[in-house]
Amino acid sequence: MSGLSNRNRVSKGYIVDEAHRFNIVLDTREIFIHGDFDPDEDAGVDFKMANTFVKNMTLLQRMDSLKPIVVHQNSIGGDWTAGMMMADAISTCTSPVVVITHGAALSMGSIVPLAADLIVTMPSCWWMLHEGQTDICQNIFRQAKSWIAWEDKTNDIMLDYYISAMSGSLEFAGKTAKQIENYIKKQFNEKEDWWISAEEAVNYNLAQGIFGTKGDFSNIETIKNYVS
Repeated sequence: MSGLSNRNRVSKGYIVDEAHRFNIVLDTREIFIHGDFDPDEDAGVDFKMANTFVKNMTLLQRMDSLKPIVVHQNSIGGDWTAGMMMADAISTCTSPVVVITHGAALSMGSIVPLAADLIVTMPSCWWMLHEGQTDICQNIFRQAKSWIAWEDKTNDIMLDYYISAMSGSLEFAGKTAKQIENYIKKQFNEKEDWWISAEEAVNYNLAQGIFGTKGDFSNIETIKNYVS
């Protein structure tokens, strides 16, 4: 009996270690995305986060390519290329992928979830959409034109993600992609940073439900069943 108790303690300790050191729990197939709040580093999406995420996604997919993967995200945004690396890992995954947004889904943190098969937002999570910004002041003059052209391309990709998601919403039923694009650009021009509540995120089809509500999104298991 004591041996079983010891094994259980080791098992629980291993699970805690997985979650806190490697941002993954193998048994439940859950991955955690969040920044490390180091005063000397940006807390947003970066290459370290993206590399760890891709490794974790690949590991779970190879363990079982059919069972759902649940990704918990709290993100203030961050690096474009690192974020797209994470989005690609989600969109190309053969396992169904659910992203649950906690706290904040800002800037790049609003793009990554849109690659998933299902997005569920926490009741108090805020979303923020805006056009990407490049600080060309840090670049010498001859590079500025290249940076601006690259920013235009990334903004077009960002818009495509938002338009694709919102086209499936009741809010824009019967609207063309161009009409949705014009609406989004209008928000960007008027507000620069477009803040969206959890309820609004569902209305715009950025998320398909709010965690904890009755039915398919009441808990992790019902969410997994929804995409299985």
